[in-house]
Amino acid sequence: MTYVQFLRLRKALTIYGIVVGSIFLFGLIVGHWPNARFDFGHGLHHALTETSSIPKSIPMSGVLFLAAWCAIIFATVLSTSLNKENDGVEMVWTKPIARERLAVQYIGLDLSAILVAFACPAVLCIIAIASVGGLEYLRFDARTWQTLIIGLGTAFMWYGLVQALTSWQRGRGGMAVGLSWAAAFLVLSFAEATHFVPGPLHQILLAADVLNPLAYFSSYSLSGYGAHASPVLPQVFAGTEMRSILTWSIGFLGCAGAVGGWKRLEV
Repeated sequence: MTYVQFLRLRKALTIYGIVVGSIFLFGLIVGHWPNARFDFGHGLHHALTETSSIPKSIPMSGVLFLAAWCAIIFATVLSTSLNKENDGVEMVWTKPIARERLAVQYIGLDLSAILVAFACPAVLCIIAIASVGGLEYLRFDARTWQTLIIGLGTAFMWYGLVQALTSWQRGRGGMAVGLSWAAAFLVLSFAEATHFVPGPLHQILLAADVLNPLAYFSSYSLSGYGAHASPVLPQVFAGTEMRSILTWSIGFLGCAGAVGGWKRLEV
């Protein structure tokens, strides 16, 4: 049955590659348009002018920031893989393999695809930068590793949470993914609206943000100094180390809950 999941992932990655590749080709066309000018000195700016210049510096964390968002979106698409099997689970469970082992194999394949989904736009961004002669200005800034770890951790966290919510039920997987995005944006928005939300409710929303993947990565801003974070979670969770630990830990717990829920699903 893992081969069936492999075929699904291959199809998903093909579609993902077409979308990301199309955006990449569009960027190349714009970047090589006559009289195109790039200036990374104070952030990322692009204008069609009569002169051209090479960027002073390009933070690697900015490249990984964009790649991480692509991986996060792709991870939510894959996050109902166990749920998709539930309509024909009677057939799946006739195979001579433990249910939890099969679920772990599914999750392992999904995580491998998420890594590919992260690497693909990162490589394309580097190629695009090299195509305009800016590769020598690409630098590993202080937030490169932070962006890599928390970006992938956020993708894994979101994946694990949705798996845990959908693995034990039949159908409605796509609805769960859509609602997870809506809930994440709403909770984050209200948690940041300190002037409009009453104090007690605001504290509840801040507590809920501990399980909100967007709270760990949406506060990153892309600038000439790389991707950096502003505290959105309660102060105790504001540090980079704590955010890294939480995203990966919640992701693992979500996947473990998904395996347990799928194993106990009644036929």
